[in-house]
Amino acid sequence: MSEIDKFFIKHEIIKLKLIEQVIENPSAKLPPARVIAKENDVSELTVKKVEKELATKGYLKSNKKGGTRASIKFAKQQIAAFITAKETFRGIVENLLKEGFSSEDVMALIYDVLSKIKDISSNLIYTERDENIAIFAKRELEDALKLKIVFKPYETLRVELSNRMLQNKIIAVPFFCSPPLEELSYDGVKIIPLRAKHPLEGFSQAGDIPFNSRVFYIAASKMDKENSISIYQDILRRKFKLYIYTQDEIIANKHLLGFADIVVGYKWIIRANSYIFKQVRRVVEVDRIDDKEGVKLLSYYIERMLEEQSGTDRR
Repeated sequence: MSEIDKFFIKHEIIKLKLIEQVIENPSAKLPPARVIAKENDVSELTVKKVEKELATKGYLKSNKKGGTRASIKFAKQQIAAFITAKETFRGIVENLLKEGFSSEDVMALIYDVLSKIKDISSNLIYTERDENIAIFAKRELEDALKLKIVFKPYETLRVELSNRMLQNKIIAVPFFCSPPLEELSYDGVKIIPLRAKHPLEGFSQAGDIPFNSRVFYIAASKMDKENSISIYQDILRRKFKLYIYTQDEIIANKHLLGFADIVVGYKWIIRANSYIFKQVRRVVEVDRIDDKEGVKLLSYYIERMLEEQSGTDRR
């Protein structure tokens, strides 16, 4: 086993130990990184990298005064699944040891499985022009596919495609962003256009919203605000009074919500700021990705990639 493999295994073991600690006592803060490093014979930098990874995924939260703890998301959503998986995994490991496999054999097997999952994940890319929207749209796709997806900025991806820097990649992208990328595609790169929905799309046909209602759209970014004004302001002004604010603007001016009949926004924005929308009569939340057939097609190409990679490994 190479030094890189051993480092990867240590990284994953530390991750599992931290997860186990926060599951067993979600309200307690984790020990300092230097203590965890000493107990597990790894560098403090390795521990900090693991903590940063778990924090980025929303499983840990940290601050200077309170230390590092489990996030609410982790404590509520992951405990049962982790405990079940741990018991199942324990049974598998015990059977392997009974069959004569050594502990190092088991660790090598874990590494092999994890590395292949990571390889596949790194071959899935999501992009669109507005990065603030793209990050959360990527998460929606990850939930649908049960796989990790890499986000790449749109312009970065265009440059990489034009220079043929990508191989064995599947790129998911909204329909309206896909033509320039499809023009640059080549063998080894598959572009999958997906239907991405804007929260105000089709709003003018909504029959259950009273005429002249005050509709507040909470934009995901300044770019989203500008695009929404240019596209939807004229379309909707004949039926509704449309007001468009970014998240920061509406948080800084919460009193304006007292005039709103309806608040509309992407699901992640509405849920992250639900406490300020309680006074509003009606709140409409919308997913970004609205394309079941497109997701099925994406899943199909992922399965093909897995099959091709398995065939290559066997050869």
